[in-house]
Amino acid sequence: MLSALCLAPVVAVAVEVSVPQCPQKLPIQQEIREQQADGWKIANNTSTRWLKGIAISAWEYPVVQGLMIPTDEKLPKGDIIGHYETSPDTSGEHDFWVICHYMDSAAVLVQRLPENVRRCEVLYRNDVTVPDRVIIKCFDTPRAKK
Repeated sequence: MLSALCLAPVVAVAVEVSVPQCPQKLPIQQEIREQQADGWKIANNTSTRWLKGIAISAWEYPVVQGLMIPTDEKLPKGDIIGHYETSPDTSGEHDFWVICHYMDSAAVLVQRLPENVRRCEVLYRNDVTVPDRVIIKCFDTPRAKK
C-alpha cells in the first residue's frame, strides 16, 4: 500500500536573540589635561550623556573599516529602522560588535554580539527624545525578502 506524503514548505520563524543593550545614559567625567590660565578653576567636569546611536561592526572598535552600513527603512511616524545583516564568519577572522555612541561625548561602549545573531534592527524613534529613543533588536535568521 502506497501512501502519499505531503510536504509543506518550511518557513523560518525569526527568534529574537538576547543581545547587549546600550545603556540609555552614561555618566561621564571629563579630564582637563592642560593647565588653566591664572584665576580659572574647574567648576564641573561630570555630566550624564544620553545614547545617540547604535552601530554594528564586523571588527572590534575602533577599526572604522569594519563598520557596517545599514539598509534604512522609514516608518510612517518618521521613525527609522536600520537593518544589519550579520552572516556567520566561517574564517574565524572576526566577530560582530554592537557599538554605542553618546551625545556630545567621545565615549563609546562596545560589546560582542552572540554568535547566533544573523541580523539586527536599530530603531530610531522620532517621537521620543530620551530615554528609549534608540533601541536594538537582533534575530537568529536573515531578513525575509520582500
